Amino acid sequence: MTHWMSISKRSERETPSTPAKFRRRLGQAELNLNELKTMPSDEKVPIDVLEDCVEPRLKSLKSDFEKDANARSHSFLGSDSKWLQTGRYQNRLAHVELMLYLIRRRSEISRNDWLKIANWQLATYRESCHRLQLSYVKATKPHAELPGVQSVRTILLSTRKAAYAQRDYVDSADIYDAFVPRNVFDHADLRELLNSDSMDLKAREDMAKIEAGVMALQPAFPKWCYETYIGYTPGGK
Repeated sequence: MTHWMSISKRSERETPSTPAKFRRRLGQAELNLNELKTMPSDEKVPIDVLEDCVEPRLKSLKSDFEKDANARSHSFLGSDSKWLQTGRYQNRLAHVELMLYLIRRRSEISRNDWLKIANWQLATYRESCHRLQLSYVKATKPHAELPGVQSVRTILLSTRKAAYAQRDYVDSADIYDAFVPRNVFDHADLRELLNSDSMDLKAREDMAKIEAGVMALQPAFPKWCYETYIGYTPGGK
């Protein structure tokens, strides 16, 4: 259908510089999602990927955008639309569009590209676990004797080791391998700690915000995917 042209690669990509334009692209993404969900079963559309990865992120993006747009419309910032040109919303919308594109064109994506994507995701996840563990050790160096610090260090080290224990994809990978959200905070012991009373309310809220930001762009995709498939270069925050 013609509306799929909206997420095809093109050099003159529309910039959602106003709330109205952004809403149009959100609406287009919803149309594309619904079309995929209602395709005949013989098309073998990965419905679980749509429901687990795309749908919740599109819903969350739409909710966050509307809350932000509504708040700004009732403030002195209401006439300023530059906030829509920042990486926060641009990247999240492009992420949804890329996922829809990859699912729609799944049979056209080479096995080698799926392999590159899956291994990049795994390497990025390992790096994130490594970075989190080292950052925590550095940040708590002056407080190493405080209650709970060593427990967190042990958990983060375990998370890092588990990440590096996962083997690379060697011979092949497919769409299911490339659509695996990887959450650095989703270690059972770390999750229990984050939800426990040993962390004060503000700390838990701060961690929840960080996790939400990370998961908004999961599963992650390398920069070349955006540039190759939908003609977009991910920007900063």
